[in-house]
Amino acid sequence: MKAGDLELLQVVASWAVTLPAVTGVIVIDERRLPAEKLARAWPPSSRDAAVFGLWNLGVHPLCVFIHFVRTRRGFAGVDLGLLWLAAVAALDIGAQLGTVAAVDWLGW
Repeated sequence: MKAGDLELLQVVASWAVTLPAVTGVIVIDERRLPAEKLARAWPPSSRDAAVFGLWNLGVHPLCVFIHFVRTRRGFAGVDLGLLWLAAVAALDIGAQLGTVAAVDWLGW
């Protein structure tokens, strides 16, 4: 296996983990928000467009941070946003390291 092949597998694993994680965190949080905070959240079509647009740029986990800042408005939003952004980044790193480990284990 060439280095470019491994990189492609890492990118696909990253997308497979982070895209559902970003969407899941935002949607689950929206379901638990009181009406006042939910009014400040993105409408579903705008949320999906933001995730897709930032996904095309490779920075879609930023949607999690932006969501919490928009809905909480203050230090609580920044703190929660950074916490969930770190969780998604940890999943991303784990997926990429897991891909490398799987390739090594399979002997490709």
